[in-house]
Amino acid sequence: MARTKTADRLKDALHADTPGCLWIIRFDADGRAEPGSAADIDALGAPRAGFVWLHMDLTDVRARPLIGRIAALSENAREALCEPLDHQYLEYSEGLVSGALLDHERTLAGPASRTDFLRFAIGEGFIVTARRRPMNSVESARGRIGRGIAVDSPLALFELMATDLVDELSRMANDVGDAFDRAEDLIIDGRCRKVRPLLGAARRDAVRLSRHVGGLVSTLARLEDIEDDPEDPTDNELREMAARLVQHTESLGRDMQSLQDRARLLQDELNAMLNLETNDRLYVLTVVTTLLLPATFVTGFFGMNLKNLPFAESEEGTVYATLICVVAASLVLLLMRRWGFTNDADAEESRPRAPGPASRPADESF
Repeated sequence: MARTKTADRLKDALHADTPGCLWIIRFDADGRAEPGSAADIDALGAPRAGFVWLHMDLTDVRARPLIGRIAALSENAREALCEPLDHQYLEYSEGLVSGALLDHERTLAGPASRTDFLRFAIGEGFIVTARRRPMNSVESARGRIGRGIAVDSPLALFELMATDLVDELSRMANDVGDAFDRAEDLIIDGRCRKVRPLLGAARRDAVRLSRHVGGLVSTLARLEDIEDDPEDPTDNELREMAARLVQHTESLGRDMQSLQDRARLLQDELNAMLNLETNDRLYVLTVVTTLLLPATFVTGFFGMNLKNLPFAESEEGTVYATLICVVAASLVLLLMRRWGFTNDADAEESRPRAPGPASRPADESF
């Protein structure tokens, strides 16, 4: 019942009356959420119990002027929230943590493959986030807050969103691992032609996720390099949060590296199987071509328009020519076997096989 009441209260926050703002959520000292108002924007950065979460929609042209008039934001924070980006980054200056993390878009069906940047600026008593498309980590965090979870600081809210981001990447990595499992089963079953599109798509997803995770690990690791001020509790909280996130992301990074190694091994095994299949087909084609060479020579010889050809006047000339073709092909086959041309096939047939269930002694017991 308490979760339902919290979600009902936050519905008003989703329809903020401030242009360019998607929602304003105010948290009290105990971390409980309630709808905010436009007055909370002007009070950002002022001493208060609890903090405010302001979420902006950058597709609205009125969002930039609104961000520009927030006095608590520095120029670096405004650039992080508004300016075009092409990479993940994070910085800590003037008491503000600002930057952008790459996240997946959230649709009605769930997380999608398309990505965009989640922009943020965190200061004393507030956190401002901005996006162009619905981001999965933001929507997941808002959903958990609506279900009654308590968030006691802006850094805790940021950690909640970053954790949801990493968890979603971990789920995607598990999906890629399942695709590799299916590809490996097909390779073992010898259905290599069906493996190529599956393995190619899985490798492409693994490369994209690996780049995403690698950038996330290096970005969050910068939080651990901030100067530690023992008198500032925010610095200590920031470093502790960074340590937890880095540990989480580094574990995911190791998993992604294992997936990359596994993808290369599967690709090498697939190429080896395809090469063997191609060699077998070339072998059959070579044998057939070699056996037909004598017949080709005989038909070419008897097909010449010259006088005194053998069997030209004989009633059984066609039979004789056919016999010559068969005998010549058989002779070539015997020579091929004598010279070891078919040793590979013979070795394969004569290779000892593991005894099956039928070869066990009748009195064998388990």
